[in-house]
Amino acid sequence: MTEPDARESPALPRGLFPLLAACSALGPVSTLLLIAALPSIRTEFEATTAATQAVISVFLLVFAIGIPLAGPLSDRFGRRPLLLGGVAVFFIGSALAFIAPTLELVIVARAIQAAGCAATTTVSRAILGDLFRDWRLARALASLTLVMMMGTAIAPWLGGLITAQAGWHAPFLLLLAASGVIAIAAWRALPETRVAHAGVSSLGSVGRASVGVLRNRAFLGCAIDAAVIYALYLGFITVAPYLLADMLDRPATDFGVYILFLSGGYFLGNFCVSRLQGHAALERLARFGTWLQAVSACAAFGFVLAGFTDPIWWFGPLLPLAFAQGLALPHITATAVRLAPGYAGVAAGMIGFSQQAGAAIAVQSMGFFATDTPLPVLGACAALSLVSIGAMIVLDRRVKQQTTASGGT
Repeated sequence: MTEPDARESPALPRGLFPLLAACSALGPVSTLLLIAALPSIRTEFEATTAATQAVISVFLLVFAIGIPLAGPLSDRFGRRPLLLGGVAVFFIGSALAFIAPTLELVIVARAIQAAGCAATTTVSRAILGDLFRDWRLARALASLTLVMMMGTAIAPWLGGLITAQAGWHAPFLLLLAASGVIAIAAWRALPETRVAHAGVSSLGSVGRASVGVLRNRAFLGCAIDAAVIYALYLGFITVAPYLLADMLDRPATDFGVYILFLSGGYFLGNFCVSRLQGHAALERLARFGTWLQAVSACAAFGFVLAGFTDPIWWFGPLLPLAFAQGLALPHITATAVRLAPGYAGVAAGMIGFSQQAGAAIAVQSMGFFATDTPLPVLGACAALSLVSIGAMIVLDRRVKQQTTASGGT
């Protein structure tokens, strides 16, 4: 009962939380910086929209594959070496992307970046799982996201600005510099938080633990819901720049301005979660967020279907949608990690895999949609929001059944 408190007692570096946020943000920031540059990359290499989407979807796919590997490895060998190695790999990928002369090499470099992000994102979540074992984990994850949002909120706008001023290579140069700074800070300040226990004596035992986690139907419910929510968000924002360019002839900087609607909404949602205490309050808020997400996505689709084609009618309803996702995702992720006691790295890896794999499928699929109308992508978003409601209902039922069977809370 007192183990979590005992592990929190050692003095940790004061900058640990911002460092974890920076490590977690490498993946989303590297993607958000590039989204506004996608039309420029398409033009530079005379590629199709679907081929250019691979700059994002391949990253997400490799990210998805790497996350479940990084989780068990961090449980076996420790958080610190995995995180430091991940930052180093991301640095190499950023350097390669900056000098890439072909679209194919850009995609390869993005895959290398993704391998590094798989380690940094998973280990950052696992460290929080080491430190918090109760409802405080959801609040800690929300707080981590709040710090991350300082970078992710401005990343689309900044990406559009530097792309317009210096070309599509510029975001990669910025990522190269940022990863170098993070590497130095992590080397100096990152502690080892993993506590070895009898269940982790070999990679084989960690593998068996992973299989055990996947057999938990409540955990699978969390994974599916998290995947659907992230696929909805990333699927839309990767197609939006093409819509603005092809349909309305808007510059890359316009996308960055509009995407602030989503960043602001998600920030507010996480802020609300970070202020709450107690599992029941977080659960109610997450349930409300799932319903609000569906209402917002269907409203955006309805507006465009009715003939309101100005971008404000797409992005406006997505402000409450992003707010809703900020309410729901921390609770879903925390529930997944709590369902695998003693294996925070495994759980963080599996939930991350589901999110990135779902997003990769959505991003590449939406690359085949027409980009002279927002109807197809908004219709897909509305459909995904309804799937999320179904996943929430199933998840609630499974968690209650499991709680009743174990006699716990």
